[in-house]
Amino acid sequence: MIDMPGPFDELEKEAENLEKQSKEEFSKKSYVLAISLLEEAKEIYSKLGYQGKIDMIEKRISQLKNLVKFEKQDTMEKTKGEVEFQKRVTKVLGEKERYDSKRLEEQKALPPKIKQKLEKINLLIEKVEKEEKLEKYPRVLGRYEYLLELYKSIPKDIINFSKEIYEIEKKLVDIRGKI
Repeated sequence: MIDMPGPFDELEKEAENLEKQSKEEFSKKSYVLAISLLEEAKEIYSKLGYQGKIDMIEKRISQLKNLVKFEKQDTMEKTKGEVEFQKRVTKVLGEKERYDSKRLEEQKALPPKIKQKLEKINLLIEKVEKEEKLEKYPRVLGRYEYLLELYKSIPKDIINFSKEIYEIEKKLVDIRGKI
């Protein structure tokens, strides 16, 4: 069976892509567009509940805003670059609207119980990664076992999590060896 990425994987990839685009715009000195792209990435991470990423992006946005203020102290008129920027922002917002509507369609297709399980899975993954770094292995073991149950409870014909199940089973063996 083909391994299909879950909706949260797609959201995370989209946010990472926006961060990458922001870096590219920064290197082109398109700071306002870089900020706009970071704001969009922050919004996605907010939906995913990735507070660490949100904090990091907020710092970058603040730095870029300071840079923009510094660069624009003496200029008040619209430049050719700003007109170009506005066109790009309009294009990015159009793409975002298309992405959001596509995402909404996908979410409507998933049964509510599956959506709830996917939300729980995302939350648990974030928690287990933090606890694993803190070496709280008994808690990590319990969370991975619960994650395994959740993944196995989702029918393969809806979303195939075989790869994730295999990875968690490997982690469980490793963690049991540490306890």
